[in-house]
Amino acid sequence: MNAGGGRKWSSATLQEIWNENSATREALLHEVRGLSESQLAFQPSPGKWSIGEILDHLALAEQSIARIASRILQQAAGRGLIGEPGSMEALSYKIDLKTYNKPAAAPESVRPLRERPLELLLAGLQESRERLLEVSSRADARVIGNVTIRHFQLGELHFHQWLALEAAHERKHLAQIRAIKVHPKFPRSWSRRPT
Repeated sequence: MNAGGGRKWSSATLQEIWNENSATREALLHEVRGLSESQLAFQPSPGKWSIGEILDHLALAEQSIARIASRILQQAAGRGLIGEPGSMEALSYKIDLKTYNKPAAAPESVRPLRERPLELLLAGLQESRERLLEVSSRADARVIGNVTIRHFQLGELHFHQWLALEAAHERKHLAQIRAIKVHPKFPRSWSRRPT
């Protein structure tokens, strides 16, 4: 699965963002490869997401981020706010992790389906990653002006902040997956495939 690693970006900002996105995705895949159906479906408590539901949510959220980033590029182009490096000041892509890491209910549009097989979940993650990489590539070697779209938790975010949000989002749920795997009732019989 291509997590986006290994690609060389002309933009130092995109290179930093995608180094983090790729490392986080690789860690996520390492945690879930070879999990059984019962492990994917295990809920640590009623109403809490299973690992399978988290993976489905991550793919849906990444698809949403790709759509939003694409919309920002379209709006920026329409306003003349996409330029060559040096034509305008590059914006910081840092996001407020303290605010972001507070618990929050996911918007309805990114709520997961239950009990999907691992192969479909991984395919969904691959598809969403390819789409986000494609959108990102349209901004390589360009400066994107301050066109923002509101995030339900963080407020107004610009293009690079939306891309950086991907790794923060996966890290948040990677911690959740790791906590589920050490739950005392987590099914221990699994067939790990070679990685």
